[in-house]
Amino acid sequence: MAFLFPNRMGTWNGRRGYAAALLPSCRTIAFLLAILSGSGSAPASSRVVKARSFERDVLPILKAYCWKCHGGEAWKAELDLRSLPLIIRGGKNGAALIRGSADQSLLYQKLAAGSMPPGDALKPTDEQIAAIGDWIDAGAPAQYEGGPLTEEDSPPLSKADRNWWSFRKPVRPAVPGVQHRDRVRTPIDAFLLRKLEAKGLGFSRDAEVLTLLRRVYLDVIGLPPAPAEVDAFLADTSPNALEHLVDRLLSSPHFGQRWGRHWLDAAGYVDSIDGDVDAAFTRKREDIWKYRDYVVRVLNDDKPYDRFLLEQIAGDELIDWRNSKTFTPEIRELLTATGFLRLAADVTFAPELNTADLRNQVVYDTIQILGSNLLGLTLQCAQCHSHKFDPISHADYYRLRAILAPAYNVRNWKHSWERFLHDVSTAEKQQIDDHNSNVESQLSGLNEKVAGIRRPFEQELLDEKLARVPEAIRADAKRAINTPAEKRSAVQKYLAERFASVLKVDSANIDKALDERSRKNVNSLRQQIDGLQSTRKSYGRIQALWDVGTPAPAFLHIRGDYRTPGAEIRPGVIAVLDDPSNPFAVADGPAGRPTSGYRTALAGWLTKPDHPLTARVIVNRIWQQYFGRGIVATPDNFGLAGAQPTHPELLDWLATEFVRSGWSLKRLHRLILTSTAYRQSSHPAIPESSTENRGEQSPSPETVDPENQLLWRMPLRRLESEIIRDAILAVSGHLDQRLGGPPIPLKLNADGSVEIDTNKLSSPSRRFGRSLYLFARRSYQLTELSVFDQPVMATNCTRRIHSEVVSQSLTMLNGRFIFEQAGHFAARVRAEAGTDDDRRIERAFHLALIRKVSADEFSLARELLREQSARYRKQKEMTTEQSVDAALVDLCQMLLNTNEFLYVE
Repeated sequence: MAFLFPNRMGTWNGRRGYAAALLPSCRTIAFLLAILSGSGSAPASSRVVKARSFERDVLPILKAYCWKCHGGEAWKAELDLRSLPLIIRGGKNGAALIRGSADQSLLYQKLAAGSMPPGDALKPTDEQIAAIGDWIDAGAPAQYEGGPLTEEDSPPLSKADRNWWSFRKPVRPAVPGVQHRDRVRTPIDAFLLRKLEAKGLGFSRDAEVLTLLRRVYLDVIGLPPAPAEVDAFLADTSPNALEHLVDRLLSSPHFGQRWGRHWLDAAGYVDSIDGDVDAAFTRKREDIWKYRDYVVRVLNDDKPYDRFLLEQIAGDELIDWRNSKTFTPEIRELLTATGFLRLAADVTFAPELNTADLRNQVVYDTIQILGSNLLGLTLQCAQCHSHKFDPISHADYYRLRAILAPAYNVRNWKHSWERFLHDVSTAEKQQIDDHNSNVESQLSGLNEKVAGIRRPFEQELLDEKLARVPEAIRADAKRAINTPAEKRSAVQKYLAERFASVLKVDSANIDKALDERSRKNVNSLRQQIDGLQSTRKSYGRIQALWDVGTPAPAFLHIRGDYRTPGAEIRPGVIAVLDDPSNPFAVADGPAGRPTSGYRTALAGWLTKPDHPLTARVIVNRIWQQYFGRGIVATPDNFGLAGAQPTHPELLDWLATEFVRSGWSLKRLHRLILTSTAYRQSSHPAIPESSTENRGEQSPSPETVDPENQLLWRMPLRRLESEIIRDAILAVSGHLDQRLGGPPIPLKLNADGSVEIDTNKLSSPSRRFGRSLYLFARRSYQLTELSVFDQPVMATNCTRRIHSEVVSQSLTMLNGRFIFEQAGHFAARVRAEAGTDDDRRIERAFHLALIRKVSADEFSLARELLREQSARYRKQKEMTTEQSVDAALVDLCQMLLNTNEFLYVE
């Protein structure tokens, strides 16, 4: 029996592993006693096994020593040690655990032998290994032992669940008849008027022509009309003048900039990758701006919305980019579109933060963005348990997560520096690299020839300078200068630093010292170098999403904790939204491509013409931008805890019309913009309709509907932060209207303000680019935007909240930006209106407010110019001309501060 005992070197001894002592194990003693007693084996009841709990005693050990490779962050040998069922399932080497027998369990064998964790990794103690052995021998008890989904995880759907208004397929209602058909310009008006007339109300009068003109410009392209555009509109006397204007603006490249911002809000777009918790630092998400430009381009092209979603969710699955010899513009576009799924905050680029919990958080945030943006649901509430209000089960959540798992694989994680694809094919990249390598080789030779020609002249100049160095150390100093910096001794480093300024030979002086023949040779070589430099080729990067290997099993996370995986989950969707007669199913990915096809299936399900939510949600959000509030006031919550639609039939008509029109966003915009509802005045007024009994007084709309939910007038709306800045730049004449490109850099000042970093601009005028192109952060935006409620982008934003706070007025009165732009505005007025004060006043009002100045305003403006000019002459000793110009700046700044400028009515 000697082979059962350990030797002095510590050989493997079954249950107890490597032992330093020479004593036999408990199991060996029991075995010997059984033989001596004449029994073939020790009865189970004779074993002394300490009771162990998987959750209390075993799981912490596995987490500490094993999970790095076999748990939340990796899946080596396809072995997962996070739960008893997964340990029993095992991996490539078979089951990792045999209940009741530690010695036959691979998990115990590897730990006891010291081969796992591998290498020099910290090993569990003998006591910890013994605890695992005891647990296995006791039958490996655990609170969770596997099994199918429970009713708690996936409760059955009731008829009432499916009957909630937003979970039913939209049905196209008939356009209702109304009394005042003369006020119906589009079917939208009929739906609104029916409810208004039921309350004895009607639409307000149409807005004034110039008011409506300014409203349309700011709403559609986010810029006020230029004087020439105002004149052109007023000159169009046709009855369809507004329709013509709408068509022109919808065709403007600025349309995509204006409405791209709304989509980017809902998508959670920022240029930084981290959570942005440090005002002084944020990590840039390289090249994500190409996704921003994709959105602008797609909206300008009016790409159908169903295709827009398909490309963003599964663009990488629509074409075989991996095997393409060249990348076409279409391939680049499709890959760029998937940047939509790369927008969640992610701090795993930092090694100390690259942990399983934070990897999973990225996926959780991505699902939240998808849910609130595309479905208008609070899916995140089902992460830890079935939704408390909506019929969204815990299992539904993880079915949806399983769709993302092949691309967002927490065990095969793509870090921020790996999340890009080159914008050229593999073959093209190799050709470019080979070409550039050849160019580099030729350049090296040419540069060496230039250096060889110049070297004697450089040495001659150096010798002249060395003459100024004391003779005793002249030779040493020369040797130090001529020795490469990395090879200098301590003394040589000292000499090189001591005489650096004395012995420095400028390149320009060497060129001057060249003789005629050498100069010609050097110039010829440099021309060749410049020519070669111009032949260099380059390629860029695309922030994209793609599947990273064979889909691994996905599991429900018990209580939302990745450390406690439950039942295995198949990819799926929210059951209450699915069609039982044609349920969602994933098919195999495209033949010959390493992609699952899961996301293509998801996009196909989302864009089914009769999907309960997709069309309703986007139609509602567009309506919200025009009227300040959606038909459903909670754009990210169409569930039971959200607001009920004020006009459910109108919402369904718009949703079905949107789909019938080929998912055209621009046709939807046109339908709204040409309606009477949109053309109304924003000022409270007695509506044009009245009750049937003319003897009765018409009801007051402010009393009947004080919140204007029935839209008896056009709501007054504050401009968004970006549009305020852009409008100021447009009025001052300094707006840079270029489309696209890398973000405009920002910097943090010592006083906490944020401004444009002019030292890092690609061109000086870029500082006046549209606000869409400013470097977008989650928390610390340009000061002018922050004070006007630029949203904090924790995940995404489906509705901006507007406030009226003192900091807004202070910024508009005292901010550096507003002072600067008021000066440019005044200069523009002087250039266009000359020296006459009245003409200047007229021009300033026309440029800022798109209207004529009233008599009272004329009087006040003249008084302002007169008093301010006199004050400047007296207090600042300005000349008359200087004081008049300074007073005009004050008038211009005052106009930019008016509510009329900051609001659209």
